[in-house]
Amino acid sequence: MLKKLAIATALTFALTQVSFAEDKAPAAAESHNISIAVVNVPLIMSELPQAKVEAEKLQKEFGPRKAELDKIQEQGVKLEQELKTAKDSRATEIHRKLASLKSEFDLKAQALQEDSQKKQREAEVQLGRIVQEAIDRIAKERGIDLVVRGETVVYATDAVNISKEVIERASKLKPVKK
Repeated sequence: MLKKLAIATALTFALTQVSFAEDKAPAAAESHNISIAVVNVPLIMSELPQAKVEAEKLQKEFGPRKAELDKIQEQGVKLEQELKTAKDSRATEIHRKLASLKSEFDLKAQALQEDSQKKQREAEVQLGRIVQEAIDRIAKERGIDLVVRGETVVYATDAVNISKEVIERASKLKPVKK
């Protein structure tokens, strides 16, 4: 909420300054119309072919580890079912196995989560660079002065939304390793 308020305040300030500049120097304002565009970053990221490729890579890389966790979980469920009818020493043995499985599951689940989140962040940064490059190129080509994220805009017409063009342009760009 605070982030949205800050962005709205900055945008209002920028537009006020433009308005103020127009009042002070009408000739300068007439010589350059302010051009604003809007992009919907979540839409762009969801439709970008590179993002789909990255998601598949992550699935391939972490799928086997997820399957291993599922197998451990199934073993735990079976042991819990067996525990309902177990007596004395067998019940104690099952409790120990369950504790061991839980410990193993927790450790592997945490490692999987950390590793997958790290890879996902790396992919997002790389895709973000591609999207930013596409936005920069489009803005320069069209002479756009300000590009605003669409999630924070209350109203915008389709004429100022360049999201589809960004998707098309970014789809053609190759990831740059840094």
